[in-house]
Amino acid sequence: MNETPSVTEQMYCVWVPGTSDRVRLTLSGRVIECSLSLVAKVFGARRLDDLYLRGRAVLPFSQQQLAQLA
Repeated sequence: MNETPSVTEQMYCVWVPGTSDRVRLTLSGRVIECSLSLVAKVFGARRLDDLYLRGRAVLPFSQQQLAQLA
């Protein structure tokens, strides 16, 4: 499931305030809120290092990965 995106599109990932297990993903004006475990499953846990260290992460994604989140 940790595929390399075939299209250069990016989404922004931040914590949902007051939670430690929910994230908010923003792409092209669309917002998706989902569990951290789902994002880690789709993108791989190592891709979330910036989220833990800086509170936000930029994630390149493919349409297949986006479909798994919705």
